[in-house]
Amino acid sequence: MTMYVITHKHFDYKKLPNEYVPLLVGANKNDNPDNFMTDNTGDNISNKNTSYCEETGLYWIIKNTNDKNIGISHYRRYFANFKNRKSMLLSTLVRGKVKPISVEKLDDLLKSGYTWVVSQREAGGPGSIWSQFELNHNIVDLKTTEKVISTLYPEYLPDFEYVIKESQVGSFYNMFYTSRDEAKEYSKWLFDILFEVEKQTDITDYDSYQKRLYGFLAERLMNVWLHHRKARIKYLPVFDLSKMNREYAWKKIKGHIN
Repeated sequence: MTMYVITHKHFDYKKLPNEYVPLLVGANKNDNPDNFMTDNTGDNISNKNTSYCEETGLYWIIKNTNDKNIGISHYRRYFANFKNRKSMLLSTLVRGKVKPISVEKLDDLLKSGYTWVVSQREAGGPGSIWSQFELNHNIVDLKTTEKVISTLYPEYLPDFEYVIKESQVGSFYNMFYTSRDEAKEYSKWLFDILFEVEKQTDITDYDSYQKRLYGFLAERLMNVWLHHRKARIKYLPVFDLSKMNREYAWKKIKGHIN
């Protein structure tokens, strides 16, 4: 049972809970001064990291590890053991800090009947997820994704239509905790779609941010997967360890928690 902490550079990892394991992604290009586990051994897609983001880590984990339960976090972002974002912020006001949830508690959530732990749903902008994507990225790429799903996994098309075109909120950050069996099935589905979309898209002229396309698509697609599977989901708030303190919590509470 492991929570893999995805990173592309050095970070202060020594205070993380037990069984939080740093994984350096894009390891063919990124320095590794801490001797982290890397995504460029065995069966891997490390070279795709600039466009696949955290997903090169997911690919490596599925292909090269055998944990019973697995999860993905970030070197900055972690799940917190609170009911919602408001309770997390109020606790931060009192305690001055918040800690990542332990893997033991994540395992307990799966034992209690939840099949997936993902981030608390939020809006990525105005309107539907489709509209939010159109505002920030090239909508042609999302249309291509829809076409690929209709060809490879047509049974997921109604879920795509509902989640992407009607819903205004989703679980983002490519973060989760689930069983290996669930993660393996999800990974196959996801990479079948992303690899085919990649064949049909040209990101040559995209800037470095927009070239993260397949990572952005994966964030949306996880919600489509969960909806289709009718997964029993535990939503947890996510916090940025580099930002979360009393001052930040108070600012967010005064701004009505966004």
